[in-house]
Amino acid sequence: MINYVIWILVAALYAPVFASLYSMRWDSVDYTHAYFILPISLWLTWRKRREIKKIFQEAVPGKKNLFSFCILFLGLLMFIFGWRQNYIFIQALSLIPFLFGLTGYLYGINMVKTLSFPILYLLLLVPPPFGILDSITLPMRHGISVATEAILKLLGYPISREGLLLTIGYNDIFMGQPCSGFRSLITMFSLVLVYVYISKGNMTKKLILTSFIVPMALVGNLVRVITLCLITFYFGEEVGQGFFHNFSGIVIFIITLLGLMGVEAILDRKLKSTV
Repeated sequence: MINYVIWILVAALYAPVFASLYSMRWDSVDYTHAYFILPISLWLTWRKRREIKKIFQEAVPGKKNLFSFCILFLGLLMFIFGWRQNYIFIQALSLIPFLFGLTGYLYGINMVKTLSFPILYLLLLVPPPFGILDSITLPMRHGISVATEAILKLLGYPISREGLLLTIGYNDIFMGQPCSGFRSLITMFSLVLVYVYISKGNMTKKLILTSFIVPMALVGNLVRVITLCLITFYFGEEVGQGFFHNFSGIVIFIITLLGLMGVEAILDRKLKSTV
């Protein structure tokens, strides 16, 4: 019974943090995929309910782990520091060591091993500081603009680039933050990571699939930007910057998913041929 009370107190402690994140923070840093991270983490935990019940029944009463308590204390210190400094990044990040420490202290190391992925998955809901986000998206935007210019020039289109501004024909296209592909990349990474985790196969296959997520998403975003430039060139800025610009993110998802499905099919075929 006391454990239920503890978890209720933990929920009450972090409720203001989640309220702040859900109300404004994720939208402000283009991190909107984070809305589904907590529900998915809870669902992944629920899928482990039989293992959790077995570990709970086999736990030795009164046996506590000092290392887990230290991790828990670290998480608590991080939370207090973030709260005192009004730094939501530290407050949200403190949830990870707090959950690891509390889980290990209450239920033992086997429970930590069982729930390690659902807990670590919560890292994807922690919004990066603005400075770090800019240092990630700016090189991505620059790289996309350079690659787009090179490919379209190779295909014979009248395109020029000045910094992050592409000019194709008489139309200007500025590579703003959404054009970096960061939001689509992190969203796809979050979804595919769960798919890889729950899919059947050995660890080697899962690691290979995971390593392909980022390259596939980047290629998908490059195709999206090139298509955006071509539509703008042929049909005008209103068409390119309007409907297609708003909904072209689906292009990245389709390309990434098809690419990963192809990689998985190749891996499965090779595994079958070696059996």
